[in-house]
Amino acid sequence: MKIVSRFAVAITAVMLSACQTPIIHGINKTLNAGTGLPANMQHRNIAAEVVLDEAWPGNYPFANRNILYTFGIESGSPEYDMRVVRLNIRQPEYGAWVSTGQKVWPTSAMVPDHLRALKAGDRVEVRQTGMYDVNKDFVAKGEGNIVVGVLCSKGDPGYDDCLKKLPRIGKFPGFGETGTLYPASVQEYGFTFTPKYDKDGKAIR
Repeated sequence: MKIVSRFAVAITAVMLSACQTPIIHGINKTLNAGTGLPANMQHRNIAAEVVLDEAWPGNYPFANRNILYTFGIESGSPEYDMRVVRLNIRQPEYGAWVSTGQKVWPTSAMVPDHLRALKAGDRVEVRQTGMYDVNKDFVAKGEGNIVVGVLCSKGDPGYDDCLKKLPRIGKFPGFGETGTLYPASVQEYGFTFTPKYDKDGKAIR
């Protein structure tokens, strides 16, 4: 039970298949039954951790590509050509074997043009919209999860002190609601989001 307590995460189906296929959505939602995000983790601006150095989605390890698929980043879609980052957020809920903050939820977010390339360990503010398909049809609709800004930069001398100033969930600093305004639309930020890669993953800007 100690292993469950220490490493409890929201279950995903990404480890079950090396291919992006609609069946992943059904399996994922079935396995996650009863373990979704609470209301106070949706439609909020939340501090999150960057999991991998930012890259073309096709260059992420296959498990992470399939995680992105459950959030609407599908190979061959316009979203695949954009800057997209894999994030983890932590949940305030706890239970018999899971302490506050030990439950991790993976998510994704589009990165606006003006931000630097994100690195693993960076803490960012994400406009977290929901549980699944948070970036589906982002290019057409302009709505979904986005990175609002960088809160703490991994590798900076003041990184640890920066984390202490951020929200925390349980014993985990750098996670939770930031308390900043959550606008009705992404458009209110005035950010631009343009393709970063061609269909083969080569940077075009």
